[in-house]
Amino acid sequence: MVKCSSCKIREAIYWRKESGEKLCLKCLEKSLIRQVKREISRWRMLEPKDSIGFLFFEKYLLVSLSTYSIFKKIERDYPSKLYLMLPKTLGKVIREKNIVYIGNVEIEDITAHYRSLRENALEKAEEVGIAKIVLPTTLEFEITYFVYGFLKFDIEMMGETLPKLHVPQRNIYFVKPFRKVRTKELLVYGYFEGLFRIFEEKYKKRCISDFSSDNFFCEIEKYFGKTSCEHFELLDSTLKMSEILVEKILKEYGFTRSCRYCGTPTRNDICSFHLTKFLA
Repeated sequence: MVKCSSCKIREAIYWRKESGEKLCLKCLEKSLIRQVKREISRWRMLEPKDSIGFLFFEKYLLVSLSTYSIFKKIERDYPSKLYLMLPKTLGKVIREKNIVYIGNVEIEDITAHYRSLRENALEKAEEVGIAKIVLPTTLEFEITYFVYGFLKFDIEMMGETLPKLHVPQRNIYFVKPFRKVRTKELLVYGYFEGLFRIFEEKYKKRCISDFSSDNFFCEIEKYFGKTSCEHFELLDSTLKMSEILVEKILKEYGFTRSCRYCGTPTRNDICSFHLTKFLA
C-alpha cells in the first residue's frame, strides 16, 4: 500500500506524473478545488452572491458529474444560489434540489451543438434570474476546440475558448472555472468517489443509452495512462498560447461584439451559426 505523499495517512489512488505526487481521494479533491478556485479568482468569474447555473453536458456525462460535484463543494461556502441546468432527457436520472430544465440538443456537429446548448441555457437563465452560467469544459476540451477552430481559421470558434463569454444584451456570463483541469483527474475523482456507479444504475433503468459497466471502466482506464508529463506540459503551454493569440486575433479582425443567442465573439450581434439558422 502506497501512502498519500500529501497527508501521509491515507492510501494513494492517483499518481500525478509531472510532479511525482501520489494522492489519496481527499487530497486529489482538495487539489482540484484549489485549481478551480485559482481560475475563478484569476479571471474574476464569480462573486459571492451570484445566482449561478451549472450547465450539464449530456455528451460529457462523466466529466459533467465530476465537475458538478467539485463545484458544489466550492459554492457551499458562499451565499450564492446554485442551479443545475439539466437537459430534459436526464430529468428522472439526476436528482437535485434546484434544477432548471433546458431543451435537448440533437445536433451532432460540435460547434452547432455547443452553441445551441448555450442558447437553450440562456433562455432559461433569463427566466430564472441566473447571472452566471458555468460550463464544465476541461483543459482537453478547450484545446481541442481551439485547435479545430485554428485549422479551419474560424475566428468565432477560437473566440469561444475565452475564459468568459459575455452576452451584454442579457447581461449574462458563461464562465469556465475547469478550463485548466485535466479530464483524467476528474474521471479518477468521479470513479473513486462513486459518482459513476450510482449514475450508471439509474441510467440503465431508463434505457436511454447503451452504457455498461465495462464501457464506464474502459473510458476511465483509457485516461489513466493517457497523459504523460510531457503531454501535460504541452497542453498547458498550448492553452496559455491560445489566450494570447485569441485576444490579439479578435481585436485585429474586429470581433469585439457577442452573439446575443450564445455569447460567441462576433463582428455583429449574431454568430454565423445562428445567422444561418434563422435565414434557413
